[in-house]
Amino acid sequence: MNLLTLSCRGIEPDIIIPETGFFTLSIENKNFLFEILRELRNQIDCGKEGRFNISLSGRVLNIEKSVSAIFDFTNIDFNSKAITNLLVKKFSEFLSLGEQAETLINLESIILNLAENFRIKSGLNVEYDAAVNNNNLAKICSLTIADNNSGLLEKLCEYVNLLCDLKPLKLFVLIFGKSFLTESDMRIFYQYCNDKHVRLLIIEGYDIADIQSNERRLIIDKDLCGIAQGYNEFE
Repeated sequence: MNLLTLSCRGIEPDIIIPETGFFTLSIENKNFLFEILRELRNQIDCGKEGRFNISLSGRVLNIEKSVSAIFDFTNIDFNSKAITNLLVKKFSEFLSLGEQAETLINLESIILNLAENFRIKSGLNVEYDAAVNNNNLAKICSLTIADNNSGLLEKLCEYVNLLCDLKPLKLFVLIFGKSFLTESDMRIFYQYCNDKHVRLLIIEGYDIADIQSNERRLIIDKDLCGIAQGYNEFE
C-alpha cells in the first residue's frame, strides 16, 4: 500500500493517509491552529521551508509542487498567481513542441521585420531584440482559466482537476471543509480526489462530526496532545 505521510514538528503522531480514505486533523488549540495554517500556507503558496515534510512511500516530495489547499472557501481563485504561473509554464512548454516551434520561428521573423521597418521609417537610432520569449508570449496572450460559476462541490472538483493538469498534485487540503460541505458532498469529493490519485486532508478546529468509515482523524487537544481516532497510531 502506498502511504502518504505528512509530518509536522509539534504534531504527533504523523499524518498518514493511505490510498483509500481521507484524514481529518482537528486542532482544538486556537493559537496553535492558526500558527499551523500560516506555516502551511507559506510552504504551499510561497515555497518557503518550514515545519512540514511530505513523503510518498518513503520518497520525499516537494510541498510547493505536490500539495495544494483551499484556505478560503468564499474565494476559490482559478486565476491566482500560483495557478497563472503554472499556466504560463505549461503554455511555454507547449510552444516548444512540434509545429508550434516552427510557428515561433515565423513569428520571430515577423517581429524582426516590424522592428526594422519602424527603425527605418521613424529615423530613430533604436535597437531591438526580436527573439520570442515563450513566457512573455504566454503573458501577452493573457491566458486565464474560465470559472463556470458552478456550485461549491462542482467548483472544488474543477479546481482539483485543473491542478492535476498543471502540477504533480499528490495531496489536497481543505481548511474548515466540514463547515462548507455536507457529509454527502464530502464523500463525493473524496471519491473524486481518489479517482484522480490525490489524497485528501481536512484541517478543522473542533470536529464534532461522527467519524466516517473511511476517515482517519487526529485530534490535537488544547494541551497539544495527539489523540488518534479511526486508526491505531502505531500501525
